[in-house]
Amino acid sequence: MGFRHELGVETKMLGGCGARWQIHPRFGVTGGVAFSLIQHNGLSALALGADALLFDFGNIGLAAGVQHEQWNDWQAGENRAFGIVTAEPVRGLELAAGAAWRVPLLDAERYMSPFNWQSAVPEWNLLYRVEWTFLKRRQAEASAWMANIDRLTVHNPQQFPFGLRGAHGLGRGWSLLGNCGTAINGLSGVLLSLSEVTLEFGVARAF
Repeated sequence: MGFRHELGVETKMLGGCGARWQIHPRFGVTGGVAFSLIQHNGLSALALGADALLFDFGNIGLAAGVQHEQWNDWQAGENRAFGIVTAEPVRGLELAAGAAWRVPLLDAERYMSPFNWQSAVPEWNLLYRVEWTFLKRRQAEASAWMANIDRLTVHNPQQFPFGLRGAHGLGRGWSLLGNCGTAINGLSGVLLSLSEVTLEFGVARAF
């Protein structure tokens, strides 16, 4: 469950779930879905992806996927395809960089379709992610991150999202998860404008 507020844009509750299947020690697939309340009621996002570990040295790998996101009150949506290179040069420091092809959907009759890849204003965006796990114990870990892509969303280029993430083991494969984040919306001299607040809490189950 989550809450998202972007000043002057939207305020909504989000509920969702995701899954990961480690098909092979070097290859996995992921998927996710989210629903929105308060604003844009109904389906909010879909995602499907895959990742592969290429080299043990530096844990260098590749990840790719597709995302669909929609804003029902505005009758608008966006489809995305992305690819990134991932690495862990030192233990606890994860890096990623790549690109996304973004296709805004402005047709009121087709904005809900994850199969609609026609748009008058498609664009390429660069992607990045830096995450540092600064605390790791037997049952708990915490990390700081800065990234313009997550499992369901790609942020706009003028935003610089960052935040904290944590997990605590509850036993028998269950974990309690938490994430909080915001974003700098543009830079003007030494003035920073924080544009959004995101809070998420949930549980995960490993099988």
